[in-house]
Amino acid sequence: MSKLNAGAFAFVPGKAYKPPSEPTSPPLQPLERPAQIEPPAPAPTITLNIGSTKPDPTQSPPLSEQPLQPPAASSKQSAPSKTFTTAKAKTDTNAISRDISTVADEAIVNDLYGNGQSKAVVTEEARSHPVSAKEHLNIVFVGHVDAGKSTMGGKILFTTGMVDKRTMEKYEREAKEAGRETWYISWALDSTPEERLKGKTQEVGRAYFETSRRRYTILDAPGHKTFVPSMISGAAQADVAILVISARKGEFETGFERGGQTREHIMLVKTAGVSKIVVVVNKMDDITVEWDQSRYDEIKDKLTPFVKAAGFNPKTDITFVPVSAYTGLNLKDRVPKSICSWWKCVCFRRSLTRAGI
Repeated sequence: MSKLNAGAFAFVPGKAYKPPSEPTSPPLQPLERPAQIEPPAPAPTITLNIGSTKPDPTQSPPLSEQPLQPPAASSKQSAPSKTFTTAKAKTDTNAISRDISTVADEAIVNDLYGNGQSKAVVTEEARSHPVSAKEHLNIVFVGHVDAGKSTMGGKILFTTGMVDKRTMEKYEREAKEAGRETWYISWALDSTPEERLKGKTQEVGRAYFETSRRRYTILDAPGHKTFVPSMISGAAQADVAILVISARKGEFETGFERGGQTREHIMLVKTAGVSKIVVVVNKMDDITVEWDQSRYDEIKDKLTPFVKAAGFNPKTDITFVPVSAYTGLNLKDRVPKSICSWWKCVCFRRSLTRAGI
């Protein structure tokens, strides 16, 4: 035997090799099962009642045929909700106003319907003497890119008090730090960093302002051709379109005569269902214009035939107003005669009402 491997075979000279005999295991004994004393349980039987209408008396009726027991009446019945009533359909505006008045405080109602101009009718005395609420109007600013739509909307918000002076000064300081000091007015509507950095509106901006008669919602639509779908979504929500035109030399021609967005926007707002349009000739204070009447008449004469061909009536549906959105001239108040002596009509804010809008 080898000392290294205990299982190795030993070779002896002169003797033949004999493999070691394997130990034999004892045979397995058979398993003995215990004798069965009790008989096995009978197998379950399944009875099928096919072709017979007689039910098995031993079986219980199915749940679907069992008589339904009415639920026990509770001692305390839940009181009906007093917040909203179901007596009238919710398409009734008076019913909706009464329901709102039960849950909304005075500040919320005034914000919805105007200061002190609530539509909610609560008492019989108020029902007999209803208070008229302010009318609401959606206006969308459309036009070629860089025509001054966002600047005009921001200036309107500032002059009507919707944006305070401190906020506007903050925008002016931030725009100056970013090297865009002349764009700060448009930041009241262009709120995203990308819009402020590039100076191009990409999404429809939304803001509000009020006059003595109406509440207006401003929809600032983008003017670049890349964002035409956003412009269409804004025009579809509007009641009146404000077409902003740049009076600066070269910019009007680029937007109207050389494949700009002015023509396309006029057609799109008409297709969207807008029936009134106010053409705002902006940038009249530019050094190339300086409130020149001939430039205003030139733009008006070129635009009127195309707007008429789009389906607008020049006498009832179109209003022309010269403005300066950056300085705010002729927006809230009429431009002074010392600056523009030939303009005899009203300002932009009053033109919305005078035009029958």
